[in-house]
Amino acid sequence: MNLNQKALLSLLIHSIEAGGWQALVASSVKPFGFRLFRGESRGPLVTVYVWNCTHGGGSARAHDEYRIQFTGVVPQDHPDAITLLLGWHSGYEVFAAWDIGYHNGQDSSSPSAQIREEVLAQAHSSQFAVGARSNGELVVAFRPEFLVDYAINARSLHRTGGISDEFRLLNRIEEVIIDEIDSIENPERRKVVSTIYRRYRAADFRRRVLGAYNHRCAMCGVQLNLLDAAHIMPVAAESSTDDTSNGVALCKLHHAAFDRNLVSFDESYRIEVSDSELHRLALIQRGGGADDFRSMLKDALVLPSDRRDYPPPLLIQSARAVRGWVV
Repeated sequence: MNLNQKALLSLLIHSIEAGGWQALVASSVKPFGFRLFRGESRGPLVTVYVWNCTHGGGSARAHDEYRIQFTGVVPQDHPDAITLLLGWHSGYEVFAAWDIGYHNGQDSSSPSAQIREEVLAQAHSSQFAVGARSNGELVVAFRPEFLVDYAINARSLHRTGGISDEFRLLNRIEEVIIDEIDSIENPERRKVVSTIYRRYRAADFRRRVLGAYNHRCAMCGVQLNLLDAAHIMPVAAESSTDDTSNGVALCKLHHAAFDRNLVSFDESYRIEVSDSELHRLALIQRGGGADDFRSMLKDALVLPSDRRDYPPPLLIQSARAVRGWVV
């Protein structure tokens, strides 16, 4: 299914948010423009040329070759922004990405950019994939949540002029071990691979945890795409893992409250509010809304349907000690 301009703009915004960023729309017509930000941190300007990625060309085109056709506007590298040249493949639900440097000002009789289907398919199954065209151009495909990470690292990825041995790790990112990344000698390439690897781990953890909890906050039941996958044992702790059972789906409010030791749950999954923290907040005149906060909470966590995804009681006990939980 091909997306119209409005749908492509909406897809880009949701993809930015899926990567943990937000966007102010600077241009709602192609090329789309965004100012990225995260919290109070201001991010880069991003200019995006994007079309639907389709087979096209009929029987004259190779059966495994997909492409974007530059219609309506000629791609131009914008020196004041990160400029992206993208295609969206609805069947595989992945973005394809080309080096804007190869296509800057491309205005032939039938301007287009190509990618092999195997790269799209690999990105669908493994989140992120790289490939090379016969002209030496490196092409990339990735799931939507990788959009900002790709944008920030696009120049470093593409400037290699083909797939370096280091970037081949991205084609098996689900099985890469951290020692392989640490052994990359080129610091710029090591940073790129490390960034994509961390995004993969975070996205995979989020997907598994939110799926286990049916995309509902375990403390209040809300959905509304306001959820985070929270680690029970904090990431900073050496014993923390990305196992689904070390995660709990929480809405933005209850994730923040959980991390600030305002709310927790015990080994029987009963939800508790910290009276000592509420008292401290009242002393500094920050205790407003405490009754409403309590009323939103369920008595116990809404647990996954699969018992294998339940948080283990010993893990909960250890995590509360690490977090310094006090009722």
